[in-house]
Amino acid sequence: MTLTRAPVAVAAAALAALLAACAGGEERPPRAATAQGTRATPARTSSAAPVARFDGYYTGPLALLPDRTRRCPEAPLIEREITVRNGRASLLYNPQVQQVLTGTVGEDGSVRMADSLDRNIATSGVFDANGFVGEHRSGLCAYSVRMTKRNR
Repeated sequence: MTLTRAPVAVAAAALAALLAACAGGEERPPRAATAQGTRATPARTSSAAPVARFDGYYTGPLALLPDRTRRCPEAPLIEREITVRNGRASLLYNPQVQQVLTGTVGEDGSVRMADSLDRNIATSGVFDANGFVGEHRSGLCAYSVRMTKRNR
């Protein structure tokens, strides 16, 4: 078996280019070529504009969804409120400890608001022109959520 020096030279050149790029040198690794032989351009990353048509205040109760296999605490007696501002939804879930669930509203009105520390505590659902319908989950317990859009 005969070894040629070409693979070693290519590997050494590539390594030198990568090290120069990491060290802040001017030399950058070449861009990959596409099937047509032209250089590929990097994809542009632009953040989508927030969905503002669902912005507002939504209030309503949570109701325990019965499950005979486990004992879950009853839903709180006070209504909860979801605030949507610039496409960002937040639900003040536990006012005593300022526990807030947050999420981003999609184009179709869907959202998943979750706790920043415990992702098992979350509210998912859909906004429409009149309100919000969804489900809140806290561990293995589930609650239905129905809220109406309110004016402030």
